[in-house]
Amino acid sequence: MNKSKKMLTLAGVTLLSVTALAACGAKSSSKAGSKADLSFPTEVTHDGSVIKDGQFKYAVVSPAAATGLLIDELTQQLTDSTFGSMVDKSMFGYDGDRKLDDSGLAKVDFDTKEKTITVSLTGKDYKWSDGKPFTIDDYLFTIEKMADKGYTGVRFDDKFTNIVGMDEFVAGTADTISGIEKVDDYTAVLTVKEMEPSMMYAGGSVPAYVMPKHIFKDIPVADWEKSEYARATTKIVGMGPFKVKEVVNGESITFEPNEYYFKGKPKVGLKMDIVSPDTIVSEMKAGHYDAAEMPVDQIDSYKGLSNVTLLGNLESSYEYLSFNFGKYDEAVKKNVMNPDAKMNDVKLRQAMGYALDTKTAGEKLYNGLYHPANSLIISFFGELHDSDLEGFAYNPEKAKELLDEAGYKDVDGDGIREGKDGKAFKISLAARKRTEANEALVQQYLAWWKEIGLNVELYTGRTIEINSFYEMVQANDANIDAYLGGWSTGYDPMPNVWGPTNKFNMSRFVSEENSKLLEAIGSVESFDEKKNLENYKKWQENAFNEAFAIPLFESEAVTAVNKRVKNWDTYYGSASKASATAWEKVELTADKGIAE
Repeated sequence: MNKSKKMLTLAGVTLLSVTALAACGAKSSSKAGSKADLSFPTEVTHDGSVIKDGQFKYAVVSPAAATGLLIDELTQQLTDSTFGSMVDKSMFGYDGDRKLDDSGLAKVDFDTKEKTITVSLTGKDYKWSDGKPFTIDDYLFTIEKMADKGYTGVRFDDKFTNIVGMDEFVAGTADTISGIEKVDDYTAVLTVKEMEPSMMYAGGSVPAYVMPKHIFKDIPVADWEKSEYARATTKIVGMGPFKVKEVVNGESITFEPNEYYFKGKPKVGLKMDIVSPDTIVSEMKAGHYDAAEMPVDQIDSYKGLSNVTLLGNLESSYEYLSFNFGKYDEAVKKNVMNPDAKMNDVKLRQAMGYALDTKTAGEKLYNGLYHPANSLIISFFGELHDSDLEGFAYNPEKAKELLDEAGYKDVDGDGIREGKDGKAFKISLAARKRTEANEALVQQYLAWWKEIGLNVELYTGRTIEINSFYEMVQANDANIDAYLGGWSTGYDPMPNVWGPTNKFNMSRFVSEENSKLLEAIGSVESFDEKKNLENYKKWQENAFNEAFAIPLFESEAVTAVNKRVKNWDTYYGSASKASATAWEKVELTADKGIAE
C-alpha cells in the first residue's frame, strides 16, 4: 500500500487541503444544493461600471476538437453540446430540485390516472432566432421526425416509444401517432402507455427536443447530419440566447445576441474557443478568457490568481469502470449479452473494484475535488443517493479472496494469476486520453490490479483519443474486455442508461433483476416519495451486487471567472456546458479581460 501511494506522489501532484476561496473585491454567495460543503461559492458578481456591446470570451477546455454538430437531437459529444447550448434550447425549465417548472419554453401537467401529459407553451409570442413564430407544431414535428427510419441519432428512446401509437407509427402501420393531440397552437396532450416518476425531472421521460419545422420539413431526416441548419454555420436557427456569427471549424465559434431570445436579448456577444487543458491556466492568467471550467488536478497553479474568482459546483457526472458483455442488436433494439464474455464472472469484476484506492487517488491526483463514488446514483441526487451503501472501498485482501474463490490462481508462481483453465489470462482495458493526472491514474490502476495478481493492459498500449474511444466502446470492439468511462447523468436520476434497450448501456449488461428494479423505479407507484426512495435503494444495492459497473469518482468542478464579469452562476449542473448561467444577465465591466 505504501508503494502504491508513493507512485501517486511521484506523479507530481501533492495533497491539497481544500478551503473555500473568495477573491478580493468580489461579491459572491453559496446556495444550498445536493452537497452543502462545496469548496467554492456557486455564483459571483464583480464590482465595476458596465460597458455596452462587450464580447464575452469562453474557453471550452477540451483535448478534443468539436465535430460541428450543434442541435441536441444529434449531438453525442460534450464539446459539441457545449457550443450547441448557445443556439439550441430544449422545451422545459426546472427549479433548484431539478423538477420541471414554468421557467422554460413550455410547462407540463400530469394526470397519472388518465396517463396524459399536457404540454403548454409559457408564452404566445415566442420566435425562432430568424424571427419566425414558435408554436407547439415545432415540438410535435420534432417528435414525429425523430421516429423516422432515417433518423441517425441516438436520442430516440423509451421516452418516445412510451407514447401511445408510436410503435404503430414506427412500424408503418399508422400514418399518425394516435397518442398525440394538438389542442391549439400553444398546447398539446401526450397520452402515454406508462406514467413514470422520471417525467417530473429535467432531462427525464418527457420528450424535450424541439427544432424549427419551417426549416427541417424540407430536409430528409437521413440528411439532417449533413445539413448546414444542423451544423456550426450562420444558417442554424434555434431558441437559444445566441446566433452563430462566424466559425473556425473544430476550433471556435463567434456568436451574436439573439434579439428574439425568450428570456431577453443578451447584453454581450460571445466567442467560444476550444482550449487545451495544458494551456488553460496561462490563458486565464493572461486574461484571454472570461470563464473556463478548470482542470482540478492543476488547482495549485491557479488557486492564487488575483484576476479571477473561483466558483464551484457538484457535477452531475461520475467516472466508472465497466466491461464488454455483448452487443447491441439493431434488429430487435436490445442489448444482448455474450455468454462467453471474459468478464462474465461477477467475482472477477468485484475484485477489480476492491483493488482500487480511489480515496488516495482523489486526494493525491485531484486535490480532494474527486471523491470516491459508492453508488451509480451519485450524491448530486440528494436523498435518492444511498450514502449507506458499502461500495467498493479499497480492500486488496478481499479482492484476492474473491479471485481465489473464482478460480483465478497463480499457477506458475510469477505473481500473475492464470485463468480458470490454468492458461495465461490478460484483461484488455480501454481508457480515454484526458489530462496528465488521468494518465497517472490509469497507470496506478494497472499497478493496483497487478498487486492482486491481475494482468491488465491498455488496449493499443496507450490511452485513446476520446472520440475514437467512445466509437470503439459503443461498437463493443471484441479486443476490449473492460473500459474506464465517464457518464454525465443530467438532472434525471433515473438510471435507464443501464437498461436492456438503451444504446448508451455500452457494457450491454442485461439481467432479469436489474430490469425488474428499473421497471419499479419507473412505475406509477414511485410517484409516491417514500416508495420512490425504497425503489432507488434496492436498485443501487443490486447494482453493487451484480457489479456490472464499478463507480469510481464523483467530483466538484471549478470554474475560473475573470473579474470583469458580472452575474455568473454555476449552480445548475456542469459549468462546462456554459448553459449553467443566465446569459441575459451577464455583463462586462471592461473592454478586455483583466490580467494577473
